[in-house]
Amino acid sequence: MSISELYRSLNPTSIRPDGVEGVRPSQIQDRVSAKTKNPSEPSEFEQILRHENKSFSLSQHAETRIKSREIPWDSHLEKRISKGIDQAESKGSREALILADDVAVIANVKSRTVVTAMERSQMKEKVFTNIDSAVLV
Repeated sequence: MSISELYRSLNPTSIRPDGVEGVRPSQIQDRVSAKTKNPSEPSEFEQILRHENKSFSLSQHAETRIKSREIPWDSHLEKRISKGIDQAESKGSREALILADDVAVIANVKSRTVVTAMERSQMKEKVFTNIDSAVLV
């Protein structure tokens, strides 16, 4: 049951077993409205949530490539790749090649998904297709 359904099911004039009158949904809305400065600005919670969701995901193909190619993957590399996706996103990129030392990844910027990964030794042809930007991190 969602919170809004729960509020609708409450009788706004209900009295709790301890004799205290319940909170009316209109009172809650008044309190929320009083705390909200500008409805178009994100709340502090929304800002934190957006910041936390700024990471990226790995496609199944990318996970397979990282394991099979034994690419050294750590949190430092992940931060650099996330930063590269952020930079590509700020420039309007859709598909980006992100180079971090000896590791190269192709990422779909809009979905924040790493599509594939390789090390310098596996970049035989040195040609990358279907990308619109390259980011060095």
